Amino acid sequence: MINRVSTASQYQSLTSNLMRKQGEVNESNNQLSTGKRVETAGDDPVSSVTIQNYRQQLTQIDQYKSSITMANNRLGVMESSIAGVEDNLDATKQKVLRMINGAMASNDRTAFKDELTSLRDGLLELANSRDESGNYVFAGNQMDTQPFVKGTDDKMNYQGDSQSRYAQIDKSVEVKTSLPGDQLFTSIPNPYGDFRPDFSDLSSGSKLHVLSATTSDFTKAQPIDIAFSEALVTQPDGSEKTVMQYKLSLDGKEVVADQDYDPEKGIQYTAANGSSVSITLDDVEVGDKLTLNPAQKINIFDSLQDAIDNAEKPTSSAAAEATLQRVIDDIDGSFLHVSQRRSEVGTIMQQVERQQEQHLDFELTLNSAQSGLEDLDYSKAIMEMNQQMMALQASQSAFSKTKQLSLFNYL
Repeated sequence: MINRVSTASQYQSLTSNLMRKQGEVNESNNQLSTGKRVETAGDDPVSSVTIQNYRQQLTQIDQYKSSITMANNRLGVMESSIAGVEDNLDATKQKVLRMINGAMASNDRTAFKDELTSLRDGLLELANSRDESGNYVFAGNQMDTQPFVKGTDDKMNYQGDSQSRYAQIDKSVEVKTSLPGDQLFTSIPNPYGDFRPDFSDLSSGSKLHVLSATTSDFTKAQPIDIAFSEALVTQPDGSEKTVMQYKLSLDGKEVVADQDYDPEKGIQYTAANGSSVSITLDDVEVGDKLTLNPAQKINIFDSLQDAIDNAEKPTSSAAAEATLQRVIDDIDGSFLHVSQRRSEVGTIMQQVERQQEQHLDFELTLNSAQSGLEDLDYSKAIMEMNQQMMALQASQSAFSKTKQLSLFNYL
């Protein structure tokens, strides 16, 4: 049996083939113009899923990079402000040292007081630094609230909180982008330990200096009063010797009376509540009276105010000189504390920089992988298009000849 193919069926087959060839050429043309091999899921369903995953990861990296930029800006402002604080403290220390060591006229001391006031105000300005967005750097989470405000008594009142802000720079990595002002300026470790000396009742010409004052249990610490006197003591051989003795009171109650003072050992005392006290002093004079108030932290603004308050007092004032020496100790302790915080910020900045480099490396890897799946291989595509064009031309030629076939050509 002979199967006969109709002219219409043959025409439709050739037309479909021609349209398919034309579609392949159009698709190749579009790929060459866009440079993309995969534009829709229909182009390559398997690769399309992977490409979409790459795009999501790249979008997330862009978000982390934006967070890193913000973190770098905040950390940069904070590091610069802390560096300014270091410079300010160093300049203040030099001024106070000159006040202690130099024989100055009253006009000179007045000028020094003005300079100290200017330095204190400069420190206040640094403590109220803002970042590029206008937020206060040292206000904790209260970024819209000015952290330090001078009260009517010239004391600096902290209005921020004790929290730090953070920025997420990777899926499981957060970095601190702020330091609360109380931690940096008003909660500085006491350079003497657990007690703060009050030199208001020293003997004339005294050079007393507190080296340390600590307790074994700060929760039981009480104000300590120490008074030094001179006593004539009879030696075992019958001779008499003049010695220095001290009296010690806790919270106003005398607990040690006429105890010989050994400058090498200092003062050691164990209270009835079980807590012990250890005090070491230097250059003690007969007649000196000293008060030690419990305090583990100091406020650098209070220390600078002490320097300002004592700036105009004469060098003959033992209390003023001792207070200024205490200011020096406070500044030394504050400088160390601030330098440690600056080092902490530097460490965070290094961590952020390393994370940024990791993101850039991973972004490069993802872009390369995405390009391998999505982008067009031009040399291969051009070769395929040439083959498709040749096939299209052959189909067009066959179609043209088929259209011209007619039985009348053979009659």
